[in-house]
Amino acid sequence: MSEFYVKPGDSVTFANERVIQTVGQRGKDPQEIDSTFTAEWNFVSSANGGIFNPDQGLFRFPLHPGDTHEARYSTKFPLQGAYEVRHERRVKVVGWEDVTVPAGKFRALRVESEGRFQRVDTAISGTAKETAWYAPEVKRYVKWTFENWNFRGRVQWWGMELLEYKVQ
Repeated sequence: MSEFYVKPGDSVTFANERVIQTVGQRGKDPQEIDSTFTAEWNFVSSANGGIFNPDQGLFRFPLHPGDTHEARYSTKFPLQGAYEVRHERRVKVVGWEDVTVPAGKFRALRVESEGRFQRVDTAISGTAKETAWYAPEVKRYVKWTFENWNFRGRVQWWGMELLEYKVQ
């Protein structure tokens, strides 16, 4: 199973020194969905119903090419019963790249997270890779991809790209 979606028009509805709340749409679905992030844009709760504990751990500011850190977290999906996944990742700030998305071309830091996942509710496990392009001009990532694999091969793929923005 794979999926790709673009977040068309996520808007920040609340932000302070600890949390960022957004509202937007998933793909072409007109239903509004909420996501919550740390002040560093790490997922706390996602549009697909996942709740991260402590958080996704992708960004640790300041970001410098070559920086690395470990990220360990779990994701629970309360609307899907006992569905819980534990993640162990190695995160690396790869370096500066030019990235083009529907909102334009940006100079961004590529951040990659790779490692293992283990479902708690079943025996499913595998590897995962997450990549984000953080653009200081926009004050968040402009492109993000996530994919995972188990013994059968690639299981899932998601992506988000910035369509437009206005920094206030």
